[in-house]
Amino acid sequence: MKQIVDLVLDLPAWVWITIVAHLLVLGTVAYLILLERKVASWVQDRIGPNRVGLGFGIIPFLKDKKMMGLGQPLADGLKFIVKEDYQARNVDKILFTLAPLVMIIVIIISIATVPMGGIKRVEKKTTVTKTVDVVAAPEAAGALNTAMFPEAETFVSTNLVDNGLVNGVNHQKWDVTYVRKPYNYTFQIADLNIGVLFILAVLSLSVYGVVIGGWASNNKYSFLGGLRATANMISYEIPLGLAVLCIVLTFGTLNLETIVEQQAGYWAGFIPAWNVFSQPLTFVMFLICIHAEANRAPFDLAEAEQELVGGYHTEYSSMRFALFFLAEYAGMVTTSAVCVALFFGGWHVPGLDRLTVWFVNHFFHRGAFVDGAVTNSVAVCIVRALAVFVKTLVVIFVFMWVRWSLPRFRFDQLMMLAWRALIPIALALLVMTAIILYFWAPEWSSADGTMKITRIDGGTALALLLGNVVVLLLSMLVSLVIPAAPLTNRKVRVPGSRFLKTPVAAVA
Repeated sequence: MKQIVDLVLDLPAWVWITIVAHLLVLGTVAYLILLERKVASWVQDRIGPNRVGLGFGIIPFLKDKKMMGLGQPLADGLKFIVKEDYQARNVDKILFTLAPLVMIIVIIISIATVPMGGIKRVEKKTTVTKTVDVVAAPEAAGALNTAMFPEAETFVSTNLVDNGLVNGVNHQKWDVTYVRKPYNYTFQIADLNIGVLFILAVLSLSVYGVVIGGWASNNKYSFLGGLRATANMISYEIPLGLAVLCIVLTFGTLNLETIVEQQAGYWAGFIPAWNVFSQPLTFVMFLICIHAEANRAPFDLAEAEQELVGGYHTEYSSMRFALFFLAEYAGMVTTSAVCVALFFGGWHVPGLDRLTVWFVNHFFHRGAFVDGAVTNSVAVCIVRALAVFVKTLVVIFVFMWVRWSLPRFRFDQLMMLAWRALIPIALALLVMTAIILYFWAPEWSSADGTMKITRIDGGTALALLLGNVVVLLLSMLVSLVIPAAPLTNRKVRVPGSRFLKTPVAAVA
């Protein structure tokens, strides 16, 4: 039992962060469905689900408590589990089952590089013994190179335990005991230098689940839904990538944690250095595109009930349908978290870090500190993670607000919005950002032989803000002179129709 406890305690921090993050995401997804219904009822001036409590009418001390409908997601999940897992005739059984799995797995993986709480410094020194196999230098005995252990602070002992020839090459095995110095790790699942690129690449794979599901269903409406989803993804990934590229160009990195860290400051002493204030039009572009990427209204043409019955998941039921449903909401969580990291400072909330450090030091005497993104307090990391969670919920609320406020586009309008508006504006924003950074960016640093850009100052931020305004005004002016899109779905006069004399027909 002691060995099991020691094994659990020795697990790296990212394992625990992974477990907590995924449980939190999946639990949040369940209750986002309840939030969706509550937002719908708020928009439509009604109450919404408020009958099913956590007691389900059978737990004695909870059975009469409604609890604002908090049991509704659990009741929905139970319904999906016990519902008949219907499968239409002549479907491709393997692909039919694989499609929802592809979608949910891709969405869950994509959360890996989202920064959640800055950088945690582990200050305790631990003694480590490792056995290493090295190739001995032909001219010298003892080929152990202490530079092989960059994590070592002091070496306690080095012991040669074996020295022999392997395929004619002299190999030596050493037992090395050293004291490991304090180290930092990012409070996220995976700290990738290409975090932004990883998320965009992985999320783009979710369309395969939609297409495979539409094809495997052997249903013309499902197949049309898959085709629409493909066209939607191809069209809106271009302005999405260009909007992200504006932020990447600003900071010179694809690392999301670095981008968040560079926003953890102030302009003019009190304005948070968040990208939403320096590039508001880029933020609007990104917000529109993640609506399209998540297949959310008004971009949900892949499942338009009026035209395609249910779209790509028409033939699905039970838990296979539930996986599609959950993947949509999990995708909202991921894209909203990325939006928070790129434009709203991620875990940075003005004054919150200092307040948390004061609280920890005052009541627990722990010696907590904050130095930029680095902190030695788990409490600070947890509070930062809660800040990310709250900001993400705010963006998700915007998703839901938009769904119940705007009507669905026609498919030709969907394509026109991307190719005639968003892509040209995104290109203009990218060019504008490049020009401003070329002339007004802070000095570049190359002390270590690489080119890095520091946090942009208030003057550069103001220039970027004015550039966004200029791009918006130019777009409005250009829209007045470019040829109008061809009219579709026009009313056609039908000879002998009894509706010819109506006001609508007269206008047409």
